[in-house]
This record gives sequence, C-alpha cells and structure tokens, in this order.
Amino acid sequence: MKTVASPVRWATIPLCVTIFLSLGTVQANDDATLAEGARVFNTIAGVGCKTCHGEYAEGDLGVGPFIRGATEATIRATIDANNEMIIIKNSITDDQIKAVAAYLGRLGGLQVARTLAKRGRFLPDEFSTRPGTGVQLVIKNSSISPHTFKSDNLGIDDMTIPGRSTGSIEWQAPDSEGDFSLYCTDCKLKDQFFTVKVDASADEFRGSAPASAVAAEDSM
Repeated sequence: MKTVASPVRWATIPLCVTIFLSLGTVQANDDATLAEGARVFNTIAGVGCKTCHGEYAEGDLGVGPFIRGATEATIRATIDANNEMIIIKNSITDDQIKAVAAYLGRLGGLQVARTLAKRGRFLPDEFSTRPGTGVQLVIKNSSISPHTFKSDNLGIDDMTIPGRSTGSIEWQAPDSEGDFSLYCTDCKLKDQFFTVKVDASADEFRGSAPASAVAAEDSM
C-alpha cells in the first residue's frame, strides 16, 4: 500500500501523509465528520486554521496557540472574541465548527511523537509511550526529494512523504510492552530506525487540551 499526499481524504492533509493503523479508543466520531473537520481545518477561508495553529494544531508556528482537544464551545468563543479571526468568522458555518471540534477532539486524544528523517537517520531515534495509548507519529522529511518509510511491525507497507514535508501515522499502542520500528526504504542509510517503545513505566498521557480550557476547568 502506497500513500501520497491528497487534499481530499481527512486522513491526509496538504504537504503531509497520514495512515491510520488502528482507530481503537480514539475514534469517537464518524469518518465523514472527521474528514470534514480536517478539510475545514486545512482550507477554511483559503488559509485554514493550520496557517496560525500549525499542521497538527500544536501552536508550533509562534502565531496561534495549541488547540488540540479544543471543544466546540472553546472554538466558538475564540472565533467570536478574536478580531484577528474575522476572516474565519465570516467564512465558517455552524456545521463546520462542529466538524472542526470533532477533528481537534480526536487529535487531543493522541500523544504526539515527532522525529526528523535526515539521510535515513531519525532525530530523535526513539519515543516511549504506555501500553494502550493512542499515538500520532509525525515524521519530517528533511530532504528535497520524496522518501518512502516502512515498518514491519506497525502495519505500514509504504508511506511516501514529499520533500521538505511531514507525514503523520496514527497508531494505537498494544496493551503489552514491546518495540515497534520504522525505517526509510530509499534513503542513503538503510540500517537506521525510529523506534516506538511501548513501556509501562513511560510517562502517562492523559489527553491534550488548550491551556485556556485547562485553566477554566481548574477554576471550577
């Protein structure tokens, strides 16, 4: 199975590739709603939410904040109160807000693990998570050329990421401990791996939510 970037499927967003290996406990919404939420997040008003909040809603661009796990109420309140989002407010519909909330809610249930693929090496080269955790592995291809990644025990046959782009694998860690590795099939170095270590002693992931939402919850 070979996957390349496409703006149509919710599992794939522009300049990145997403393969969903197991829906597991993180699937709380139907695929059509999630597909629409991802589409709106990436394209609304011709700029998408990602322009400010980042491809994976992590607030890593220094513009908009982290919004993984944002609720519908938080999204509505933010759009209404923020004058800088007037272009979004004038474009987005009620149903689209609900879809984006479903999409961000799904992302909030996934622990993000990032790695940079450079000439076959992975930086960092491992990530630890607890058994049963939903993980979103984000791989950045630093090369100007596309490269294909594969795993013999994650269920990935071929995953092609365009040059200077990122790809995302959503994966449900098993309930038992073990090591799961990913490698580049056509990079300069062939013997380098990115390893996801499923370890009961790893830090617990309890889901993500924007800081404003956490603060509001703590004050209740």
